[in-house]
Amino acid sequence: MGSFNESLNSIMYKSSLELKAFQFCDYNEKIKKFSIEPFAIQYVKPTDNKLHRYYPDLFIEFDEKNRFLVEVKSFSETQLPIKPKKITTKSTKNYKKALVTYSINQAKWSAAKDFCDKKGIRFIFLTEKELH
Repeated sequence: MGSFNESLNSIMYKSSLELKAFQFCDYNEKIKKFSIEPFAIQYVKPTDNKLHRYYPDLFIEFDEKNRFLVEVKSFSETQLPIKPKKITTKSTKNYKKALVTYSINQAKWSAAKDFCDKKGIRFIFLTEKELH
């Protein structure tokens, strides 16, 4: 089996942070196996109250007792958006968009956590803080 780096051109990643996470998995000898966007988890999207599918970024297995479902995000995207100090049309629009994105992400992550709790898997985030 070739390493991730040998097949880098065929791997789709959405950010440099995802690339760092994938490389971490590839080079970490303690990781038994990992999968990129391993499966879909259904969640109810709060903006339309319909079922949608969420594909977590990674599944990592060190051993049978240490399995992780991973979301790779910048730290700021895991936090509630901060209301802008200076109110302009653009800042208000950006803030509202960030709130909607955050609420959708919260629904995805809640569904992922419920799924993981039932399967004995830990749901975690990898941010730039962990992937420095």
